[in-house]
Amino acid sequence: MIAEGPESKQLWSLVSYDPALLCSLFRAANSSFFAGLQKTLSIQDAVTRLGSDKAAQVVERACREGEGCPQGELLPRYMPSLWQHAQGCALGARWLANRCSYQGIADQAYLAGLLHDIGKQFLLAALEEIASCGEFGITLSRQLVQEVLTTMHVEQGLRLFEDWNLPEVYKEVVADHHGEELDKQNTMVALVKLANKGCRKLGLGWTKQPDIVFPTTGEAQFLGIDEIALAEFEIMLEDRFLGAGQT
Repeated sequence: MIAEGPESKQLWSLVSYDPALLCSLFRAANSSFFAGLQKTLSIQDAVTRLGSDKAAQVVERACREGEGCPQGELLPRYMPSLWQHAQGCALGARWLANRCSYQGIADQAYLAGLLHDIGKQFLLAALEEIASCGEFGITLSRQLVQEVLTTMHVEQGLRLFEDWNLPEVYKEVVADHHGEELDKQNTMVALVKLANKGCRKLGLGWTKQPDIVFPTTGEAQFLGIDEIALAEFEIMLEDRFLGAGQT
C-alpha cells in the first residue's frame, strides 16, 4: 500500500494530476532494472515496486528538473490549457468507464486520458528552450506553436513511450486517439476518444467545437451509452471545469 502520511498523500495526488510527473514515475518503475517483470500500470503499483522513499525521490527530482527549465513566455501561456485538457480527458474517461460498466479499467482509463497528449507537453518544453536560447532567430507565433504541437505530438509521444519503456496500454491510446477508424477491440481508446471529444465540445483546452453531437459519434455507439448518460457526462465536465469559481 502507498504510504498514508499527509505529505505522501499530497505527493501522489500531485502525480495523479501531472502527466510529466506520472511519466517520470512509470519510467523509474519500468526501467531496465526491473526487466522481466510486468510493467506497472498504476501509481500505487509503481510506488510499491520502487518503495515509497525511492518513488518520492523520483517525483521530487522531476519537480526540481521542471523548475530548472527555461522560464520564458510559452510555458505559462500554453501549459495551463494543456493541463486542463489532460485532466478533463482523465476525469471524463474514468466517468465514462464507470458509467458504461467498465469499472475494472476505470483507473487505467483515467491515467490513459491524462497521458494521451503527453507529446504536446514535451514539445512545448523543447520550443521554450529554443525560444530562450535565441540561436535560431525564430518567432514562435501562436499559430506556429499550435501547428507544431498538433502535427507532431503523437509522434513525439510514441517516441517518449519507446525511450522510457512506458506501459503499452497507454501507448496505444497515444497512438490512436486521433484515428478516424475505431478499434472495436480497444475499449480504452474509445473511452479516451469520447472524453477527448467532450473536452473539445466544451473548449477545455485550445479548441472548442460546440457542434459535436455525442450520440452520433462512433465511440458513443460502440460503448452503448445512451443520450441521458451523455448529457450527464457533459454536465459533469461543465460542473468540474466551467462551474462557478472555475477558470
